[in-house]
Amino acid sequence: MKRLEVKAGDRYGRLTIIKGVETKNGNRYFECLCDCGNVAIERLHHLTKGITKSCGCYRKIINKNRKIHGHSNSTPTYNSWAMMKQRCYNSNRKDYYNYGGAGITVCERWRNSFENFLSDMGERPIGTTLDRYPNQSGIYEPDNCRWATIKEQNNNKRQRGHKTN
Repeated sequence: MKRLEVKAGDRYGRLTIIKGVETKNGNRYFECLCDCGNVAIERLHHLTKGITKSCGCYRKIINKNRKIHGHSNSTPTYNSWAMMKQRCYNSNRKDYYNYGGAGITVCERWRNSFENFLSDMGERPIGTTLDRYPNQSGIYEPDNCRWATIKEQNNNKRQRGHKTN
């Protein structure tokens, strides 16, 4: 097996090789300078296969950006936003015909921006879900949505499969 030649100055992701530092159990390790200024010791195999792309700062940047609005994909408010889009745009969902299949869409302001959705709707109160109101046949948009209890939603149901005039 041919040994990969690595030299100072070679770049892998955000890391630049400074020098080789050791070989342990057949694995080669290199001292690397990260774009953020930190120095890290990394395994060559992880560098060349893209497993390691930084000293760890990149993961912190990604995680910070992912949660910049204080939410992750496990909060009720975020889940409501994500499921709203699923109902309207995922034709593989069994309830798609009641939403996207019936012409219901998400406004441009919300479709690709959870931050806009959160700004307009606020945090989802406990015991509520997203409801299209006052026009239950209308699109998901700020003027046509509210956080509603199950009772409120049941009083706002549209007739499925029936044409409205």
